[in-house]
Amino acid sequence: MVPGEPPDVTARRPTDRGGEPVDSTAAASADDPVDVDDLVGDLRALAAGVDSPTVHEEIGEATALVRLAGARGLIDSGVRRLDLRDAAEALVGTVVFASPLLVEGGIFDIATHVFGTRVAGLPVFLLANVAFVVLMTYALVEWTGRDREDPHRLAGVLPTRVVMILAVSFLTTGALMAVWGRVGPWLTPTEALARVTVLWTVGALGAALGDIVSGDELADGTPVDPPGTPGNDPDQVDVVESLHGQFDDLHAVLDDEGDRQALRRIEARATRAAADDGFGDHIDKYTSRDVAEAFVGSVFFAIPLLVEDGVYEVADFLLSLSVAGLPVAVLAHATFVVVTVAAILYWTGPQDVEVTRPIFGVVPRRLLGIAVVAFLTAAALMTMWGRLDGWQDPAVALARISTVWAVASFGGALGDILPGESSGADINDQLADLGDRVADWDDDA
Repeated sequence: MVPGEPPDVTARRPTDRGGEPVDSTAAASADDPVDVDDLVGDLRALAAGVDSPTVHEEIGEATALVRLAGARGLIDSGVRRLDLRDAAEALVGTVVFASPLLVEGGIFDIATHVFGTRVAGLPVFLLANVAFVVLMTYALVEWTGRDREDPHRLAGVLPTRVVMILAVSFLTTGALMAVWGRVGPWLTPTEALARVTVLWTVGALGAALGDIVSGDELADGTPVDPPGTPGNDPDQVDVVESLHGQFDDLHAVLDDEGDRQALRRIEARATRAAADDGFGDHIDKYTSRDVAEAFVGSVFFAIPLLVEDGVYEVADFLLSLSVAGLPVAVLAHATFVVVTVAAILYWTGPQDVEVTRPIFGVVPRRLLGIAVVAFLTAAALMTMWGRLDGWQDPAVALARISTVWAVASFGGALGDILPGESSGADINDQLADLGDRVADWDDDA
């Protein structure tokens, strides 16, 4: 180590008393989501099986350090606490995101389409837009990043944080549009509702990000940095080093080999969580949460283009360049998008992303997933908001989608990797488990 530099805590991994690496997967994988309450519970269970006052004292100090690591944002607190500050953050996020679109006349055209398209008298696109906003907000709050539990749920199903974000963003959007003269008594209530609902899509996205990005607070009011925040400051380094040292002291006073093995598993999970949250920038797993993050990033980047008529001009230009009937400009555009997304992910992005378990041994799962999610998101939004003229000309519709898809893909890539590696099982393992369950169900039938 170079004098004056902080110790490289990321290089240290749990070892046994002989210096051999510990197999941390014996009981619980070190890759499993870990939070403060889990670790404290494990330490208390260890203490319950030991009679030595010295061991109890050492376990108490280790517990205090685990809680301190949680307060420094190095280990997830495991629970999101909802208070008035969260509502204020959601309000600010709504204002920041929704305000730029208040001056866009395209909002009116979209609202007219959303309200006017009916099936059996029902405004199907208006209802679809509401469902989309709810799904997007739920995905952003519940499915992205690391597992953190919302202990309060409305009707036992919908997290109260999601309900708060939806309510605050809708009311704030409505107030902004009324104050800026974009809705008023000259409109019927349903027409005004359609306009508010369209802008609410952006407002809800801003509200969710405003609430989440600022982080949470522990019960004592100590702020907790959002997961994945770089933590190479001296205080965090000291906490991680103290945690390692305390586990060493605890190993020294334990006599039973079974207790030592239990402690090794706890140590592996605690130090892995601290290193990953505080110092990690390596991503190798691809999980369902990454898919949700790509979806949110695609929405975030795509929506501003949906109100711009310039998308039509770009699409017409792409279709105008062809050779022997082959749309070379469209193909070149698609190639450019894929290469750029690959560059963001694997070469120039802020995280060290590794290609693991590629499809057919060649195609990177993350690259394909982002491209597909971004394309489907762009297609769904443009169809719902009437930007494809009802698909009367599929070639024109696809060209318009590909234009928005470019920006949506860039947003999907950044949305996937910026939060760091997501918790949860790899998506290949989840699919394999699903296949096994289906096979078992067929056998039982």
